[in-house]
Amino acid sequence: MSIHAWGIVVGVATSALLALGPWMFMVHAKLAVIGSQLAELDEKVDKAAEANQQLWSLCAQHAVRLETHDVQLVHLNERLQEL
Repeated sequence: MSIHAWGIVVGVATSALLALGPWMFMVHAKLAVIGSQLAELDEKVDKAAEANQQLWSLCAQHAVRLETHDVQLVHLNERLQEL
C-alpha cells in the first residue's frame, strides 16, 4: 500500500472512532445506570422476600395458636356439659 492509501485508511479509522466514541460512552453510561438500578431493585426484592417469609412464619404461628385455642375451647365445652 502506498502512503496515500495508508493516510486514507488512518483518516477513515480516526473519523469513525471520533464519530462513534461519544455514542459508545453514552451507551456505556446508560448501561451503568441500568445496572445500578437493577442492583437496587435486587436489594428491594430480597428485602421484600425476607419480610414475606417472616410474615408467613408469623401467620403459621398464629394459625397454630388458633387451632390450640379451638381444641381448648372444645375441651372446656365438653367439661361444662358434663357438669
